[in-house]
Amino acid sequence: MPRRRAAPLIALLAAALLAIAPSTARPASAAEPLRLAVDATYTVAPADARVRVRLEVAATNLKPSTATTFFFYDEIIVGIQPEAARIRASDTAGRLVTVIRRRETYTSVGVSLRSRLLYRQTASFEIRFDLPGGEPRSTSPIRVGEAFATFGVWAWGDSGRSSVEVRLPPGFESQVIGDSLEVEKREDGWRLRAEPAEPYAFYAIVDADNAAAYGRTRISLGGGVELVVLAWPEDGVWQTTVATTLESGLPLLRDLIGLDWPVLHDLEVRERYTPALEGYAGVFYTDESIDVSEELDPLVIVHEASHAWFNNDLFAGRWIYEGLAQEYAWRVISSVGGDAPNPTRPSPDDPAAVALTDWSHPGVIRDQETEAYERYGYDASWWVVHEIAAAVGDDRMRRAFDSAVRNTTAYLGAGAPEQHLGPDGFARFYDLVEDVTQPPSERIDEVFRTYVMTPAQTVLLDARTEARAAYRELLSAGAGWLPPWYIRRPMEAWQFPQAMDRMGEATAVLELRDEVDAAADAQGLQPDGTLRSAYESAGGGFEAATAIARQELAALAGIDEARRRLAAERDLLTTIGLLDATPEAPYDEARTAFEAGDLELALSLAATSVATIAGAQAVGQERVVLGAAVAAGVLLLLLAAALLLRLRRRRRLALERAAIGAAIGAAAPPEPAAPPEPAAGEPYATLAADRSGPPEPSAEAPFEGGDQEGGPAAER
Repeated sequence: MPRRRAAPLIALLAAALLAIAPSTARPASAAEPLRLAVDATYTVAPADARVRVRLEVAATNLKPSTATTFFFYDEIIVGIQPEAARIRASDTAGRLVTVIRRRETYTSVGVSLRSRLLYRQTASFEIRFDLPGGEPRSTSPIRVGEAFATFGVWAWGDSGRSSVEVRLPPGFESQVIGDSLEVEKREDGWRLRAEPAEPYAFYAIVDADNAAAYGRTRISLGGGVELVVLAWPEDGVWQTTVATTLESGLPLLRDLIGLDWPVLHDLEVRERYTPALEGYAGVFYTDESIDVSEELDPLVIVHEASHAWFNNDLFAGRWIYEGLAQEYAWRVISSVGGDAPNPTRPSPDDPAAVALTDWSHPGVIRDQETEAYERYGYDASWWVVHEIAAAVGDDRMRRAFDSAVRNTTAYLGAGAPEQHLGPDGFARFYDLVEDVTQPPSERIDEVFRTYVMTPAQTVLLDARTEARAAYRELLSAGAGWLPPWYIRRPMEAWQFPQAMDRMGEATAVLELRDEVDAAADAQGLQPDGTLRSAYESAGGGFEAATAIARQELAALAGIDEARRRLAAERDLLTTIGLLDATPEAPYDEARTAFEAGDLELALSLAATSVATIAGAQAVGQERVVLGAAVAAGVLLLLLAAALLLRLRRRRRLALERAAIGAAIGAAAPPEPAAPPEPAAGEPYATLAADRSGPPEPSAEAPFEGGDQEGGPAAER
């Protein structure tokens, strides 16, 4: 609502001439200067539905007379609010004559003085008038009731000689919009005061509330929805309309949005006058209260209630939450058969057009330019959201809202969704509403380029389109393997060149994966999930996944080599070498280890199987040589044993023959005994001849060769 400014206080010249004047002095109505001191008091009277105003005026003539002319004032004209009623003026002697003239932006009050006001004379008087409160939904900018009052405050007088005081009754608390007023809280009510430096430029709107006087209607709905409708006591129609609209609309709104009611305490919906809302039909104050215009507009009522969900906490973009609020309010009102206008496509060539990313809150609407700016912003934001919702459908919108509330990424991976790290602006909103697994919507792209983004920002859209196409190709190549956070993080942050580079790295890993799968399929093997897990959980790069893929290929190559060696024909020496070996066992164990993900063990076992087969021929040759040597040794042993047996047999025969010979020798005469050898060391000597004759024979002959007694004596 444009501010209504006070018209300047006008000091008119007196038209009448003095009836009697000296012949040398001609009377004249005085021109400026005229000094005015004005103390204004506004007293709010809820019981009478009006504000009572009193102006205490002191007018001093500072126009000096000349030798031929003297100047005077006989009327003081003051401009007051155009809504003023019961206007009267008086001084200490009583009522003064007034002339009232209604103008478009002010009311002129001419106060006739009791006598002419001459140079350096001061006339004091007061002007009283009322500012009556208008009926709800009337054209009057003033409301004064038991619960709420709003009115404009003007000031009069010269700089340094002007004061303004607003008196509120007990129970009322105030808010001042515009020029400031000092607030003093007293037992008999609040006092708001100012001594403006420029009185005729001073303007303030006072909004005063008496919370205890509002009519209250509680609305309790399922899901913890608790609303309290606060209406002016004199406006039962508004109270009924708002209560019934919220009772029927909020359940529908909640189902459309798909989120629980976010306010954990009573949410107050308070009746307000549009000018007090600075030109808006409603205002949502975080999750504490909603101010709704006295106008009976169900679309506005549901729009403001929807801001319980659609606010800066959900998406940090004015056009997003305002467009969502209007779209979903329109859907609710339309679904119950209400009168809600359809969205219309605004012209991007509108003089008030602005890229929605630059559409900011102006604070107040006080001129046509700001009104046009706001109107375009609201229309364009609604049109964009309407097109998006129509393109993606209700389910997709509900998923987007859920992700926004939980603050999870728009690019889902294999594990639990990661937390979104950046701002919840237009990029986040775009990513959430458009499914990356599906081809892009030309409808959404068009409204973003036309209404949302600046020409410089549309470069990001081109990069985004390319990157998301590459992302879909990566999803297809993955065949169920989802991109890791290493890729999804720059996609989420709209760092598309980095994301493109990393998707190239991912493609190389998937190509290795395909090689692994082909090699494993050829051998009837199934890789475990180690490589997939390393790929999908990559946070800082694909080094680990690449290493695993190469290990799997190496293990498969080793197992395949073992398989081919086992399947090959074997020569005699190899067969002999494998007589006590089972190369199939480590091969089978290698296959088991591969499918269990123990790649080092699988490669080691496969190598063992290959090595066993490869060394079998040498082992067989050694075994043949050893066998021949053993056979030869056995033969030699057999020959030696036979010879020994033969020798033993000969010896036994010899012994037997010796025994027989001994027996025969006993029967034959014994051989003469050989003469004894001379003792070693004895001197050789020759005895002298014994000339006495032969020696005598012995008395006994030695026994030899028998045991017969009395046998014949041996002859010598």
